[in-house]
Amino acid sequence: MVNYLILSGAVAAAALLIAVVGVSLNAAAQQGADNSQSPAFVYKLDRKYYNYENGVFHVRAGGGSAISPMTWYFPRVAEINVGDTVEWSNPTLVGEPHTITFALAEGSFVASESAFLIANDTQVTPANPAENADPVIIPGQNGTNIIIGANNRSLSPTVVGADGKVTYLPPNASYNMTGGEKYINSGWMWPKDQVPPGLAPINTFSVTFEKAGTYNYLCEFHPWMTGQVIVK
Repeated sequence: MVNYLILSGAVAAAALLIAVVGVSLNAAAQQGADNSQSPAFVYKLDRKYYNYENGVFHVRAGGGSAISPMTWYFPRVAEINVGDTVEWSNPTLVGEPHTITFALAEGSFVASESAFLIANDTQVTPANPAENADPVIIPGQNGTNIIIGANNRSLSPTVVGADGKVTYLPPNASYNMTGGEKYINSGWMWPKDQVPPGLAPINTFSVTFEKAGTYNYLCEFHPWMTGQVIVK
């Protein structure tokens, strides 16, 4: 379990570095791309990528290239009927990750990395013996140490039900939302064929909505990247 946590932390750190680079590129692009993500431009793309047929509403999570990656959902609002499905995909031309995250209860939003307790006599070694590395270990209380590891509820497709029960879904999951869930997450969703080694090949996520209402979601990597599903 400890080796798994350390390996997960290493994988998460590598993936987060990619994400940070993507965010930096995106910020630069927004400054010099002639308002390519202005409200008017985004509105045009909302209309361009509108695709709702046979009970399935398709949403693009991000888009663009390394020169100008776009951190928006297209369309940003999906109006559907009860029993219909929203399917998200990541069409970006570079390895820019996004998530589809419904934090439906107070305090349910998660971080990509979290602190975990381990016994202070636990021997922690690099998963790759040839790697020049040591983990950061913080002394805890009551015979424990604190170590930082990847948060699987961010990394993987996850549902936290109304009763607090946690369920992990397979990559590219399809989930039926009853409306009482506390948290629903797609996992780290990458462009097809651009998934970093060691991470699950997640490119799509689908939710079928069984209850009328308004459901807001966002991307864990880009919190300004928000979307909404209106179910009638």
